[in-house]
Amino acid sequence: MELLILLILILINGFFALSEIALVSSKKSRLEQRKRSGSKGAIKALKLLEESENFLSAIQVGITLIGIVTGVYGGMNIADDVAPFFQQFELIKPIANELALVLTIFIITYVSIVLGELVPKTMAMGNPEPIAVKVAPTIYFISNLFYPFVKLLSGSTNFVNKLLGIKKPSEHLTEAELRQLIKMASIEGVIEKEQNVLHEKVFYFSDKKAKHLMTPRVDVDWIDIDKSVEEIKSFLLKSNHSKVICCKGGLDDFKGVLISKDFFKSLAVGGAFNIEDIIMEPLVLPEATNAQKVLELLRKNKIHFCCVINEYGGFEGIITLHDIFENIVGQIPDDGEAFEPEVFVREDKSILVSGDAPIETLSELIQDFTIDFETIDYTTVAGFVLHCIGKIPRIGDRFEYMGYLIEVVDIDKNMIDKVLIKKI
Repeated sequence: MELLILLILILINGFFALSEIALVSSKKSRLEQRKRSGSKGAIKALKLLEESENFLSAIQVGITLIGIVTGVYGGMNIADDVAPFFQQFELIKPIANELALVLTIFIITYVSIVLGELVPKTMAMGNPEPIAVKVAPTIYFISNLFYPFVKLLSGSTNFVNKLLGIKKPSEHLTEAELRQLIKMASIEGVIEKEQNVLHEKVFYFSDKKAKHLMTPRVDVDWIDIDKSVEEIKSFLLKSNHSKVICCKGGLDDFKGVLISKDFFKSLAVGGAFNIEDIIMEPLVLPEATNAQKVLELLRKNKIHFCCVINEYGGFEGIITLHDIFENIVGQIPDDGEAFEPEVFVREDKSILVSGDAPIETLSELIQDFTIDFETIDYTTVAGFVLHCIGKIPRIGDRFEYMGYLIEVVDIDKNMIDKVLIKKI
C-alpha cells in the first residue's frame, strides 16, 4: 500500500512537470488555431500563458508540496520496511536504520527523477500543444485554488527582482526572433522555402545602405559628353540600357543622365542640338544613405535613377529601381541580357557561386551565416572572400568557414568571378 501511495505521489509530480514544460513550450499561434477550432483547453492554456507567473508559481507550489510529502512519507514508512533486511547482518546491524533510510531516499529520488521529471518533460517537449490543451483546465483550477499563496509568491519574487535590478523581459518580438520564427516555419514546412528567402531579403534590405544596392563603378556604362552626335548615337544603339551616365573625361565628373528616347527624339527633329540641353540632372546620394531612404527619395522625386558618391565626392555607382527590385526578389535579367544563375548546385552537392552575387546569398547556402551591414565594408560574395583571405586572389585560394570549404575557382583580371563551396 505504501508503494502504491508513493507511486501516485511521484506520478502527480510528473503531471506538474509535464504541464509546466507543455505550457511553456507551446507556440501561441498554434494554440490560437485550436481556439478558433473551438478547443476549450486551448482557451484555458492561452489564459494561463497571459499570466504565466501565476500558473508557474502554482505548479512550483504543487511540486514542492509533493516533494516534501514524498520524502517524509517514504522516509517514515518505506525505510522501516527495509531496515529488517540490514538487521540480519551483524556487521551493519548498528547502522541498519540509517542504511535503510539512505537506500530508500536513493531509490525514491531515482524513481522521482525518471518518472516524475525526465519522462514527463521529454513527452511534453515532443508534443507541447496537444498536451497543453489537455492539462490546461486542471492547471487553471489549481492555479485559482492556490491563488492567494501564488500572489504572495509572485509579489515576493517581483520585490526581490526589483531589489536586484532585474527587469521583466519584453513580450515584443525582436527582429532576430521574428527571423528565427520564419526560418523555423520554413524548416517545418509551414511556409515554402522560397517565401523564407524572400522574407530574409526584405529584412536584409532594411539593413542595407546605398553602397549595397548600387551597380558598382566598374560595371557602369557611360559616355563622354564631348563625343560627336554620331558617336553617341552609335553607343546608344549598342547599349542595352535606356539611360546612360554622361561625363566629361571620366566618371568622377558626371554631368547628368541621358535618356535614349530623348536623344533620338531630338535627332529625329533634325538640326543641330546640344547634348547638355537634353540630359537630366541626376539625384546624387552618399553611399551611406539607408536603403529605405533611397527608395523613398526615388519615389518622392518620381525618378528611377540616382548616382552614388563616396565621402570625397568621387563617383561610386548607380542605383536604379531595377537594382532595388533585385535586392528584394533576386536576379531579374534585363531584356536581351544573357541570364547566368548566381548559384549552381553541382552533382557532388558542391555549390558554384558567382563572385558578384550579393553577400546575403551566403545566408541561403551556409547555415547560421549572419550579416551585419553596419560593420562590413563589402557587398558581394567576392568581397567576403577577399576579406577572409586578405590578399590578391589566386585560383586555388581556399579557406574553411563554419564547416564549409570555400575555394576561388575562377578569376577575371583581379576580380573573383566564381567561388566553390563544399560542406566539410
